[in-house]
Amino acid sequence: MDARLVNRLLGNLTIAFSLVLLLPLFAAIVADQEHIWIFAFSLIASVTVASVFNIFGAQRMRQRLRVREAIAVVGCGWLLVCLMGSLPYLFLNPGDPLAAVFESVSGFTTTGVTTAESFEAFPPSILVWRCLTHWTGGIGVIMLFIIIMPQMNSGTSYLFNAELPGGMAERTLPKIKESALLILCIYVSLTLVEIILLLLAGVPLFQAINLALATMATGGFSYYHDSLIAFDNIFVEVIAIFFMLIASMNFSLYYKIWRGDWLSLRNDTEHRYYLCILAVAAFLICGDLYLTDYLPLGECVRHSIFQAISIGSTTGFASSDFDTWPSFSRSILLMLMFIGGCSGSTAGGIKISRLIILLKAGWAELLRTLHPRIVYSVKMGDKDIDPIVVGNITRFFFLYILVFIVLTLLISLSGISAMESIGLIAACMSSVGPAFGVVGPTSTYSSLPDWARFISIVAMLLGRLEIFTLLAILRPDFWRDKQNW
Repeated sequence: MDARLVNRLLGNLTIAFSLVLLLPLFAAIVADQEHIWIFAFSLIASVTVASVFNIFGAQRMRQRLRVREAIAVVGCGWLLVCLMGSLPYLFLNPGDPLAAVFESVSGFTTTGVTTAESFEAFPPSILVWRCLTHWTGGIGVIMLFIIIMPQMNSGTSYLFNAELPGGMAERTLPKIKESALLILCIYVSLTLVEIILLLLAGVPLFQAINLALATMATGGFSYYHDSLIAFDNIFVEVIAIFFMLIASMNFSLYYKIWRGDWLSLRNDTEHRYYLCILAVAAFLICGDLYLTDYLPLGECVRHSIFQAISIGSTTGFASSDFDTWPSFSRSILLMLMFIGGCSGSTAGGIKISRLIILLKAGWAELLRTLHPRIVYSVKMGDKDIDPIVVGNITRFFFLYILVFIVLTLLISLSGISAMESIGLIAACMSSVGPAFGVVGPTSTYSSLPDWARFISIVAMLLGRLEIFTLLAILRPDFWRDKQNW
């Protein structure tokens, strides 16, 4: 382990984090002057930490970044950013450090929930900070880091894939740094377009910016504790639906379309399965709501489409209190939480590509059982999937379910019912946010005891880092110098 190289990269990451802090500091100067000191002190602390890392970091500008160092940068980088991001909340309310860490982790992992009674409890500058943690967490702090770091061989590839997770991470350009910059440009452009459309729909500027940042990050943060229910505006919901779909599909497709390669959209298997799953889920929910006389037909169509896309994309917006829906509809929403969006997107969950490969691998095993001599390869579109990739995805799925079961059991120790524990952990691991019962779409996480908040933080981090990275850096042998990675 080259600790000096890791220190230098973490120092650069902290410098990038410090630059993000300048925006809420400016907002505090303009509209919230009594809280200027919060971001001034946070900025000083961030610059100090960056200086310490650079003092103990490597001095050479270009070195070989191995996978081991890359894993350390990703895992420790996310933990560092989440801890540094909690400083504004901690300065605002020093009596509850766990709540401060919770707010920061919720923002950067794009889970979009709070332990406050309502979002109105935060001053304007803190709300701006929370929006920014969502937005930067969506594109990935490490993704932004790659753009400002020098090219470092195969280890940089691990950083790139860690921020565009899924079964088949795909580069849009030969060089990773160019790919990351391209994805960031697409991300920023789509955010600006959504802000303009929301303004045309009559949403005030500050709230339009908030909704656009939260939608493109598939984070779901709203200024109201009851999400988009407070707006009751079908035009806002349609805009949100459109951009939730865009944000939860593979960003490499958008570059190919911009380049004129429309066939890539038609040939992409993952997005077709994704849209089909959402369409079937919306149809089943609509039928359930209508047949149980829960809502008129028009409202059933409206809310079933919105909630299927909102939960499927792991955004977590709510146009209706789905916690009061029939059990069949809630069960479908729970399954959508696990599935998540496409690889190469800002969405969480298991990912559609992994699900497709798992289903095809299962079908292949069934055929081999019936016909032992058959040769059957797993395909994604017209491409054969390497058996090693299939094995990795199978192990990931097993570990994901195992972690889910363990965390569900642990959080149930706080007295939360079994079904509410299942929904809560599923929502945190998939970065959806709202679930059922005590953490329903019109509630916050304020009623959870400290133990449940701690487990929720662990679930959010494991889900965002897709389990392996965080578990790897927790192994003692990972840090031993004599280990060969």
